[in-house]
Amino acid sequence: MRLRKTSYFFLICVFVFMSGCGSKYGDVIEANKKFVNAMEEYLSATGEAASAKEIAKAITIYAAEIEKLAPQLKQFMHKYPELEDTTKVPEELKDLQDQMGDLEEKTTKSFMNMMKYMMDPEVQAAQQKLQKAMMKMAQEN
Repeated sequence: MRLRKTSYFFLICVFVFMSGCGSKYGDVIEANKKFVNAMEEYLSATGEAASAKEIAKAITIYAAEIEKLAPQLKQFMHKYPELEDTTKVPEELKDLQDQMGDLEEKTTKSFMNMMKYMMDPEVQAAQQKLQKAMMKMAQEN
């Protein structure tokens, strides 16, 4: 549950960047440039992959990026705890809810394609790396 909440928090951060808000959350924007690029590349690569090897490579690359970004992104969870409550999105971030649909669609396509290869040992190993990297963002100090 904590991992899902953390993932949702970072999706909000992604959309803060994409919307160009330069307000209270302005420092989130710069940090999320790399996160957004990594996520877009990951979703594109996994959505279009034609083999388990391609899926595993995309997951491994994304996991490495998440691991590098985790400390800084985790810091935002402490700085902006209000963003964790998905039922009370700050007014200036309300437009992000509309943009969520686009990302969810890309994510759905990606996961549907990945499902074909999930039993492959190389894909499973890559998924483990990604899970560990994501947990670094959710772990308490």
